[in-house]
Amino acid sequence: MSEPFPGFSTRREDAIPLPRELFTRVLAEVQELAELKVLLTVFRLVAAQKVPPGHPRLVGWEELCRDEVLRAGLSVLGNEMTPEERLDRALERAVARGTLLHLVVQRGGHAESWYMLNTAANRRLAEELGKDPGRLKDTPLEGAEAVRKELPTIFRLYEENIGLVPPLLVEELEEAAQRYPPDWIEEAFREAVAHNRRHWHYIRAILERWGREGRGAAPGRRERPIDFEKYTRGEYADLFGESAEEGDSGRRERPVERRGVRPVRRERPIDFEKYTRGEYADLFGEKPEEGGGVDR
Repeated sequence: MSEPFPGFSTRREDAIPLPRELFTRVLAEVQELAELKVLLTVFRLVAAQKVPPGHPRLVGWEELCRDEVLRAGLSVLGNEMTPEERLDRALERAVARGTLLHLVVQRGGHAESWYMLNTAANRRLAEELGKDPGRLKDTPLEGAEAVRKELPTIFRLYEENIGLVPPLLVEELEEAAQRYPPDWIEEAFREAVAHNRRHWHYIRAILERWGREGRGAAPGRRERPIDFEKYTRGEYADLFGESAEEGDSGRRERPVERRGVRPVRRERPIDFEKYTRGEYADLFGEKPEEGGGVDR
């Protein structure tokens, strides 16, 4: 067991400035301790930097990975992941939450990941750097060929196909990114766009169905063959095709009904005797005398 904590320093030079929002909002939302440890480490490293006004305060992935205090803090969280894996996951969550900005820098044929605290000034700076990497002279990013602000895959897909990510949806998107393979997520977004259903609950339903049944056709499910006889000569023949008379081995052809077109039905012959001399004769014609053979 480590020694008891001796207490905080009160020296001004040891103080690290932290924004109010970290305590009033971020602490209430963060669920993973690794994310909080990484975020606080970024604050510490940024505060230690001595840069001219207007220059970016950035922290690279390599610097975070080498930081002994952070590595120790991530290692005590368990053995199921390496410190580097915990670092990657924590950074992705922080970027998704909006506490950090992620810049991907192309330099010397390689891509580098750098991070900035999400402030209004840094957001403007990130946009400017993307347009003019030449501004990076005399900074850790000097010599960069291109700079772009990067989002995790699921958040990039959401912004490209739906719109800005609502803060209340961040946790749910993070969980989906952890639960489903990236290619499933991309395919679900494509399917939603193809059907013009650009909203998250439709995409989530696709992913949940694939999680239950497997992507594509459900395993073990076989198509049931269609009984054409049933629809052309059986009980539904009046609607779809031809019907066979009971006890009649021959076929009576009927026109096949097309959508929107009513089939031509054969008229049944009218029994004129019934209406002129039978039970309806009083209405339509003449009625024979009871027992008589002569017409009246």
